[in-house]
Amino acid sequence: MNDKCKSQKLLGCLCTLMSVWILQGCASSTKPLAAVNVPANLTEPCPALSPLNGSTGADILPWAVGVVEKYNECARRHSALVKAIQ
Repeated sequence: MNDKCKSQKLLGCLCTLMSVWILQGCASSTKPLAAVNVPANLTEPCPALSPLNGSTGADILPWAVGVVEKYNECARRHSALVKAIQ
């Protein structure tokens, strides 16, 4: 057997091995996630923020308090959703 024939045979074997390794890497060995019953209130979108009307402290303070309340409620629901699906 000449060198060219040997190298072609070796190249064929390497290609076959690489194909097998690639296909094994794509095989899924993880288990599918179990269905989780998530309460409907945890999947609601966060409320839209109201626009800021005015530029005085009397306008900004109540608006900022409302934004913080909406953020805290949304963050609480998000945390509860994360805990529900873990």
